[in-house]
Amino acid sequence: MSKRKTTEQQIAETQAKIKQEQNALKKLQGKQKEQERKERNHRLCKRHGLIESLLPDTATLTDEQFKIFLEQHIANSHGRNKLASILEQGKNHQQAKTTEQSQNSGSNNAPQTAEQVQNNNGNNTPKSAPNANNGSKPQGATA
Repeated sequence: MSKRKTTEQQIAETQAKIKQEQNALKKLQGKQKEQERKERNHRLCKRHGLIESLLPDTATLTDEQFKIFLEQHIANSHGRNKLASILEQGKNHQQAKTTEQSQNSGSNNAPQTAEQVQNNNGNNTPKSAPNANNGSKPQGATA
């Protein structure tokens, strides 16, 4: 009979351990969700701040006006095509980077700056650069 009680005790102890592990799992999942929320919130604030720094007048728009602005000027076919192009270039860049890293284990893993991304998109002229003709007459102008 004592052997049977020991088995019952083992079952009870195992069930208690399972319950503890389930609670620990729930706690970790809650921490993970909280971290994901914080990261999302930070990303949203950072990106909206970037929009307001580039387009200060958007700060005075109502939520509805801002939504209309985004729909008409960013979330249109041109904006979606541009985003797809940027994402594709990023994917190709990441694949090339991974290949390079496998060849050189000591390569630089720094993320691209906005200027580097812009240059990779085919616009190699910095915003502050003077006109490409360097002060000469405009192309097609007569003397």
